[in-house]
Amino acid sequence: MGGALGDKLKRCIEMSPVPHFILSARERCPFLTDQNLCEIILQAGEDSLCQICADHPRFRNYWSDRIELGLGLACEEAARLILTSPHRLRLIPVSVEEDEQPEIPAEEESALLRFRDQLLASVAETGPLARLREYLIYRHLADALYDGRIAERVRLVDRVFKQIAGAWNGQSVSDLIEIARAFSNEVEYDDEKLEQLLTEA
Repeated sequence: MGGALGDKLKRCIEMSPVPHFILSARERCPFLTDQNLCEIILQAGEDSLCQICADHPRFRNYWSDRIELGLGLACEEAARLILTSPHRLRLIPVSVEEDEQPEIPAEEESALLRFRDQLLASVAETGPLARLREYLIYRHLADALYDGRIAERVRLVDRVFKQIAGAWNGQSVSDLIEIARAFSNEVEYDDEKLEQLLTEA
């Protein structure tokens, strides 16, 4: 890529040990504008994004008949949207091709979905902590289909919720966003740390 954007890309990418963007002093992507928009998309279009930017901060839950797509808390803007929403959260279902469907026993899947719906129904309807709990349920429960650790995942959701809510202690919503974002960055995208939390749960 040439021009001013190409020059900025060269300045803002570190090649080792793994190629990555060099974050600002405020831990922000160098291409995130003051309006929280991506400078690369604005100037070069969405097709110019690398895979991590196209995927991040999304997560996927794989079911037999669909994939659910959700936003993760690691991105400041995504965390703001999730935690300040006046509406209950929902994931976007995407149908899957027959050859992409995982082999999941129908009874186990139905039982987990019913259990998830019960947990979600028990969440208070409003407020940033309600949205946080919903997010944690959506983000961490579905993987029990693959590892069978539903009890550990429920305890993980409760433990993380209490940690984040306790660290926030009713301060400003921007403080909650930052606490939740830090957790997501440090734990949710680190398989070893997530496994450690699951083991301790």
